[in-house]
Amino acid sequence: MDKKWEIVFDYLMYLIRENKVHPGEVLPSQNMLKTKFKYSEQPIRIAFNKLIELKIVKSVNGKGFVVQDKIKNNLLFSFRELFPDSINKYTYFNEINCDTKFSKISGYQEGSVLLEFHCTRMSNDKKVILFQISYLLKEKFIGLTLEKLNNNGLMHYIENNTNSIVSHATKKINYVKNVEDILDKFDHFDESIDALILDEGKVYDIFGEVLEYRKSYYKPEEFEWNFIEWRK
Repeated sequence: MDKKWEIVFDYLMYLIRENKVHPGEVLPSQNMLKTKFKYSEQPIRIAFNKLIELKIVKSVNGKGFVVQDKIKNNLLFSFRELFPDSINKYTYFNEINCDTKFSKISGYQEGSVLLEFHCTRMSNDKKVILFQISYLLKEKFIGLTLEKLNNNGLMHYIENNTNSIVSHATKKINYVKNVEDILDKFDHFDESIDALILDEGKVYDIFGEVLEYRKSYYKPEEFEWNFIEWRK
């Protein structure tokens, strides 16, 4: 059973997703929500704090909780934002069973049914940027097809066809040699590629559940990692 704050959060997200409350407008007050759900103040406050944390709303003195521009949310996880002029080609869409070994590395429960698909990302001049293998929990993505992926991509599907909200991702970067088997998965034959940069990670929703486990293999010359390192 959902926690009380999650029920309130889902309701507020429904108002935002369905444009019942537009960017710049104010969400129902805490007192209104206390009356509607017959909850105490604590779960309602937690729900609003989660929305603030995700930069979906902001608290404005004298007004309440104001919805921010949705376009600014979750761009970090969209390859279309990282490579705006590139092209996705999704291939190999299949179901697999999650065994013990894969459960440990992916975070999915052993015995669950997963969707596996492959994606090649290319520049407009057909230059390969990366190869990606993704795994999703089938029960969360009923209705997802290869055609839908090729039309709009995975993040578009999550945002428009599921109740999930992307929160954060974890990453592990490695240098990989002996890449013939990887390239074979994508029917890509290029003797000049003798190594790839592996970006292995998981994408999580706001409740800490794994939405996607993926392995992105970059051509070394296409890999660039820019970040700021703060002293603790």
